[in-house]
Amino acid sequence: MGESTLNIELSRRKIVRILIISLLILINFILESTLFQYTRVFGVKPDFTIILITSYAIMRGSAFGGFIGLFSGLLQDLIFGNAMGINGLSYMITGYLIGQSNENVFKDSFVPSVIFNIGAVFLYQHLFFLITYFSKTNISYTHALLNIIIPQSIYNAILGPIAYRLIYKLDEKSFMNNKIY
Repeated sequence: MGESTLNIELSRRKIVRILIISLLILINFILESTLFQYTRVFGVKPDFTIILITSYAIMRGSAFGGFIGLFSGLLQDLIFGNAMGINGLSYMITGYLIGQSNENVFKDSFVPSVIFNIGAVFLYQHLFFLITYFSKTNISYTHALLNIIIPQSIYNAILGPIAYRLIYKLDEKSFMNNKIY
């Protein structure tokens, strides 16, 4: 196979991967805003966007986690947000920071998914709380911690490894092998 043929094949794989990840973000957004609203336990629903971001941050690193976080968050901000960029910035920073440890993580285990989903919920919710605090939104930190952050981190820790395993299997496919950045 010639060098130009190989480059064309790699470019096709990159495009396919970008399309699949974009489709995952879109499907996640649709499910989060419709079906997943009915998965509430004690008034709290899992944050599948964080699960998606965390999964790719663990597997692919900071750039992937940050990009997926940014685009997922901006999509939420665009459709539902009162202030453009709060979710985008919070998810992007969360994905970037979680991805910083991807070199030191055993990716075939469910344990990192549990730990990083708990950490990601705490990080995202604190960033979100901090940004909304400075925008003069009146939110009780204690209420947010006890009624949103802790229950959601437990919920994500339970569901995260299941989603991580599915995303991991998808990421092992041959068309997902090449870095896009």
